Amino acid sequence: MKRLLERRRRLMRGLPPFEEVLRGSVVHRLVRCGKPGCRCARGEGHPAAYLSVTLVGGRTEQISLPTSLIPRAEQAVANYRAWWDAIEKISAINRELLRRERQAVGSRRGGDRGRLGDGHRTGPARDR
Repeated sequence: MKRLLERRRRLMRGLPPFEEVLRGSVVHRLVRCGKPGCRCARGEGHPAAYLSVTLVGGRTEQISLPTSLIPRAEQAVANYRAWWDAIEKISAINRELLRRERQAVGSRRGGDRGRLGDGHRTGPARDR
């Protein structure tokens, strides 16, 4: 149990600042401006970067990123992924801790899983 608690603390300590989290993807592409004499008309294209985010309801928002903001956006997206990864790992640790606590309580109380201390059932009511 102590190892799980320490692992959970280590995960929390290693997280980037929460205020530097950004959900989305930084997308790099080559675009054409439409001018007939431009180099992009020959297929080279102009580099462009966007932050792409899918919103609730499926709508996608894209924010054009100037070159100077690309590293900041990429780092914020990486921070989001680090937080999400940590949440999944911490959740797994917490499930294991809950299982162990349940076993400890069950062995002390004589196996009354599924009931509160007052004898009432826990969870949704069923047809009785």
